[in-house]
Amino acid sequence: MRLTIFGATGATGRRLVERAVAEGHEVTAFVRSPSRMRGRHERLSVVVGDVRDAARVEEAVAGRGAVISSLGGGPSNPLHPRRPGRTGGPSSVGTRHIVTAMEKHGVRRFACQSAWGAGESKAALDAPGWAFMKILVPPFLRDEYADKDLQEEIIRESRLDWVIVRPMLLTNGPWTGDYRVGEGLRPGRRPWISRADVAEFLLRQLDDDAFVRRTPAIGY
Repeated sequence: MRLTIFGATGATGRRLVERAVAEGHEVTAFVRSPSRMRGRHERLSVVVGDVRDAARVEEAVAGRGAVISSLGGGPSNPLHPRRPGRTGGPSSVGTRHIVTAMEKHGVRRFACQSAWGAGESKAALDAPGWAFMKILVPPFLRDEYADKDLQEEIIRESRLDWVIVRPMLLTNGPWTGDYRVGEGLRPGRRPWISRADVAEFLLRQLDDDAFVRRTPAIGY
């Protein structure tokens, strides 16, 4: 399949690119800094640009069969933990441009990495999750979560065949292929997931309809 990966030089994005190429996909990696692309392959092409540039995003999307996004955002300012989270970061702005380009060019399948605790999932958190959202998120991840919430709204309002994937705490551990997935999934004894396993699951959404227009969480 011909697919475009946004956030291709991020921690999860690099694993997405490597695995997608290894599985035989023709990959277009959308990057701001081409020097951060470590690998080269005949099935890998690069579009250099910023996700805030709608024209460059459209160039990367046109003619592809699917899109995967692992766009993230910067940390919040811990000096102002009571300030409401700000939107307008790469997750929401970039996703709006991605959705517009996909709808314009008839690209249907969109798999997007969000975050555990985003959207309606924050209303069903257990004690460890509540502590994470109330203690760590306000000073350090407030803006990123606000932007993820808006990103999810943009995707839900689209006409695409989307899957929003909500990983638990991300690690740089190895691929295991052994993880739990489901809507409303709660943390187990290991409330984390490796980026390698998240990358595998995102790629599976290209031709698996089980979670189309759904929001599965993923963790161990």
